[in-house]
Amino acid sequence: MDTQRIVDFFTRQEKSLFGACSKLSQKLNTNPLAIRIILLVLTLLFIPLGIIVYAGLYLMLNQNNHKMVTFGLMGALLGIPLSYYFQSNIIKNYGGNSGVFGYLRNFPQTLERYNKFVGNGGDIIFNVFLSVVVFAIVGGAVGYFITKKDIK
Repeated sequence: MDTQRIVDFFTRQEKSLFGACSKLSQKLNTNPLAIRIILLVLTLLFIPLGIIVYAGLYLMLNQNNHKMVTFGLMGALLGIPLSYYFQSNIIKNYGGNSGVFGYLRNFPQTLERYNKFVGNGGDIIFNVFLSVVVFAIVGGAVGYFITKKDIK
């Protein structure tokens, strides 16, 4: 296998995935491989952090995706109350069985009770985090396709 071709692929100035590292390297006048290695190490050490930083770099460096960012943020905000529907019936009952608003209002007490009687309250937090991420991705995708349609 030709190692020079592999090195050329990772150090090229045009984009590999979304082009965040190459655009940042052009702005900072550095080698894109250094930025890619930093993001890779950041991802391996703190798993979601490197991915979040990469996504943030992509959003900051691409000026024509305002709708994608807006819809992504709206999706993330909607993910918090919509996480109610991903919770088990135990959590819904701990919240007073009063729907989404009771779930949000009584969330700290629900988390405390669940942790005391069942254990592993991290499951609840994980469900909330997962729904925020899923709805942020869905909102970002909607904004991306709206922006793509407007450009054509």
